[in-house]
Amino acid sequence: MLTLYQFQCSHYCEKARWALDYKGLAYETRNLIPGPHRRTAERLAAQSHVPILVDGGLVDEAKVIQGSDAIIDHLDRRWPERRLTPLDTLSASLAVEWERYLDAEIGVSIRCWFYYYVLPQRVLATRFLLQGAPWYGRPLYALIFPAVRHAMRKMMHIDADNAARSEARLRSALERLNGALRGQRYLVGGAFSRADLAARALLAPLCLPELTVPAVADALPAAVARFRAQQEDAPFFAWVVETYRRHRAARAALGK
Repeated sequence: MLTLYQFQCSHYCEKARWALDYKGLAYETRNLIPGPHRRTAERLAAQSHVPILVDGGLVDEAKVIQGSDAIIDHLDRRWPERRLTPLDTLSASLAVEWERYLDAEIGVSIRCWFYYYVLPQRVLATRFLLQGAPWYGRPLYALIFPAVRHAMRKMMHIDADNAARSEARLRSALERLNGALRGQRYLVGGAFSRADLAARALLAPLCLPELTVPAVADALPAAVARFRAQQEDAPFFAWVVETYRRHRAARAALGK
């Protein structure tokens, strides 16, 4: 049995979900509440971040894997049939290099920048953070949201200066991604890999490919919505949206 401990809203957790779905694996999700999640995460693993995958199907004992990149490594070793890491050494190295770059320059940057704008809006932030969370999340957040917001700002160094730097890094990374995609369907070796999965999953919170246009306006702070509108004609944007609608949406809708 595979169990994924996650935040449904997290783009890093989406990386792990997409990898599991891509391989056609059955798994359960345990949606945690940001803030109180630390107790569960630290009971399972060394640190407090998610995603955390518990693989209870091993012969000796359950294995706990923390972090989306480590989860992909584990899935490729255990279920190599639909590999996300290319077989040849050079392509594998390039795919992992792309993934690490995207994790740092898009994943981290978009998170700091997005939360800078969403956290001041309590209703919007609560709706975002508690996607798929247990029913008691909302009454609990009525009491603890200010403390959670303070902790998030401190932990992720969210302030005006860092938000501006994050936006600049995000724009630079998107330009690099746009350049790599011109005339190319995949980032590495002419086939879908962990590099493509990482880019598409990490950009899903910006592109919001599963939402209609009116729903996008309700889901995003005004500054983020404006930035998104500026990117709609960029190569990466169509690449993410098309892939999600053609391949990801149907897999994500399957029962878990």
